[in-house]
Amino acid sequence: MSITVRSRTVALASLAVAGVLVLAGCSPADRSASADSTPAPTASAPEASGDATPDAGDDAAVDGDVLAERDAFIAAQQQPVGQATLTAKTPAQQELVAQQRAHLEANGGQWSEQAETVTLALGLDACETSILNGHEIDVTSFRTHVVTSPLIQSLAVDDASREGSVSIMVFGTRFLCPDDAPQWEQAWTEAAGEY
Repeated sequence: MSITVRSRTVALASLAVAGVLVLAGCSPADRSASADSTPAPTASAPEASGDATPDAGDDAAVDGDVLAERDAFIAAQQQPVGQATLTAKTPAQQELVAQQRAHLEANGGQWSEQAETVTLALGLDACETSILNGHEIDVTSFRTHVVTSPLIQSLAVDDASREGSVSIMVFGTRFLCPDDAPQWEQAWTEAAGEY
């Protein structure tokens, strides 16, 4: 987990989870029509070099590339490090927030500054995890992320709120790192709530 997310976790731990509870039980299919109709721009990943599999001696270079990609992603998201409240800045973030807000309100919830912060933080955290995992998310890495994320743990007061948080996280990847979203959705489906 990055310093960015860790610094936000303390502030987010005190947020109300009412909005998350309303979203419990949502699945990727519940919102597929609206998300599929709006492609979400995101920071592009660096082009892969000619070598598909680096030698063991290249680990430092690979780690440096991953960290550079992560840093570029964070910069492109325009979210100040250590800020307790996040607001949508990029077009992708704005579309995510608009759709999440519409979904929350359609299910009887009330949108708030905290709901926007949580929505953005969960999606950004997942995308950062994708980068740090070389854009390889499977059931194991998905479960590891869910059970070790201080952000998710701070929001998960029960199984329903945990599932709501995971739902928001997975949905957020469609906008903030759309190339990685299918892996997150597949892993979530395969995990079937067991994390």
